[in-house]
Amino acid sequence: MRLLEILLVASSVLVLMVLVFRNAINRKTGAIAGIVCGLLLGAQLLFEEYRWQMIPAYSVAALLLAFVLFRRRKVGNPLRYTILALSVVLLGVSVALSVLLPVFHLPKPSGEFSVGTETFHFIDSDREESFTEQKGDKRELIVQVWYPAAESGRSAEKNAVFPKDRGLFQAYMQAYSGYLGLPAPALDYWKYSRANASIHANLHPADNPYPVVLLSHGMGVGRILHTSQAEHLASHGYIVFAVDHTYSTVMTAFPDGRMTGFLTEQSQERLFEDSRAILDVWNKDTAFIVDQLEKLHSGAIASKFKGMLDMDNIGMMGHSFGGAAAFEAVYSNPRIKAGVNMDGTLFITENRDAMQKPFMFMKTEEFTNINEKQAKYRKTPATDAELKELRLTREQFDNILANRELELKLMDRLSQQGQGRTIYIKGTGHYNFTDLQLYSPLIGLTGMTGSINGARGAEIVNRYLLEFFNQHLRGTESKLLAGPNVDFPEVKYPNSVYQGE
Repeated sequence: MRLLEILLVASSVLVLMVLVFRNAINRKTGAIAGIVCGLLLGAQLLFEEYRWQMIPAYSVAALLLAFVLFRRRKVGNPLRYTILALSVVLLGVSVALSVLLPVFHLPKPSGEFSVGTETFHFIDSDREESFTEQKGDKRELIVQVWYPAAESGRSAEKNAVFPKDRGLFQAYMQAYSGYLGLPAPALDYWKYSRANASIHANLHPADNPYPVVLLSHGMGVGRILHTSQAEHLASHGYIVFAVDHTYSTVMTAFPDGRMTGFLTEQSQERLFEDSRAILDVWNKDTAFIVDQLEKLHSGAIASKFKGMLDMDNIGMMGHSFGGAAAFEAVYSNPRIKAGVNMDGTLFITENRDAMQKPFMFMKTEEFTNINEKQAKYRKTPATDAELKELRLTREQFDNILANRELELKLMDRLSQQGQGRTIYIKGTGHYNFTDLQLYSPLIGLTGMTGSINGARGAEIVNRYLLEFFNQHLRGTESKLLAGPNVDFPEVKYPNSVYQGE
């Protein structure tokens, strides 16, 4: 809860005590308590602003203020106790809602640098847009960058997690509410949440260029859910470029006011064919962005990044489908040096074991259960009842099983060659590799995240990402990546991910 919200609830409790102990506390004291409660109600609405979780507390504060100031006669015990009981329930509801659905702020990055951010709009004039049917529609991308900032960040304008423009914010909430299966007004309080980066801050001066990390989101979400990861890396001296893969996000907003939604087709019947076609588009997005980075570095595109991007040390990370995109980009693009796949399936596995670049797979706790099921189905085919529960035909199931076999073997071969690393984190679910784990403890009840505390999950993911890129983009040997560590007992290092013959 925010400070004034806490004080408002506390003052309401004080007025309730006046009602309970009316014989021991005089009328003047009760009036003062009621006025203080009213003043705090006004201050909270003025300075912290309204949010729906506090409506029960607002009602109690207004009722108590009116009761203390305007009652003209003695109130009998039944009415007094009814008011008391109702007020306690309503205050409890507000407190519970405010704790479970908090005004979240992203954790402060641990690095030595303050963080700045700005957004680029790139148009690939050589590539037709494949997700629309409009002739001459060129591929457009929104790319947000986070970087080490010169300012302390205290006086600069801090970036909100979501856009501040009311119309744009409401459009985002409409999109995310559909994704989460919630009414849009339920997410209205997200407008108060803050990130740590300062908008358009100057780049921190340095003698050498900064290493670069590209970031690719999961299917149907967007770059916003990876803000804290980008801020964390930027605070440690990286420049992070996160793309919204247009038409594969929940929503993308362009500078001229246009907004695009999700138009990507990825059917269960053609899962691998569709996924590989989408990967081709995303991989071309990544290659195009690297081209733009070269222009930013050379000064062909005017920006604060001229001469400050280390184009010899580019890494890439991605979550879910973005993790598959990261693997494909690292494999196919000679300009990208190393990469991380955060709980993403690989859809292209053949002829990929020849990759001689560092790559880390970060998986959820469910990863071990999936491997055990894989070993089981290798020996005993799935029953019709199991296929019905999974809503898959036998052909679809066999295709998934075959791809999984190749994926696990590939991960093992990369590890054996010394270029790969696979870890899994106990207590994590799929969205523990995004900022969604920081939004509310209730997210875990949906199954999107695991049992691990969201702040702890973010800390672990951010630490291992930093260690990986420090080792492979800066040449700083990491003891943490060498094996189990007492400070992070949740992180496990399987000897082999393929449980085959």
